[in-house]
Amino acid sequence: VTFAYVEEKRGGITDVFHVPYPVWRLNCSVTPTIRPESASFKMALVDLENEIIVKGAEFRYPGSIIKNVQRGGKDFYLIVSADGVDSYRISLETQIQYL
Repeated sequence: VTFAYVEEKRGGITDVFHVPYPVWRLNCSVTPTIRPESASFKMALVDLENEIIVKGAEFRYPGSIIKNVQRGGKDFYLIVSADGVDSYRISLETQIQYL
């Protein structure tokens, strides 16, 4: 179940967000149409309290990646780098039993 998402064209730092669920995941997908061979996507999930990177992802070309997170009840933010990307979407998802 998607409980939040970020959909953008450029990288940057997101606003702080709170995740109350003990188990959740980041579902990242990238859509490059102009020059897919040069597309690059990097993402870091950062724990706001201690500024530690909890999860990271990096891939080239169009596609998607899922990162599972077993850390909830905290505030986080994302740092994203997107080069040669038309758009990207990062969905925050959890299982229905945690809702």
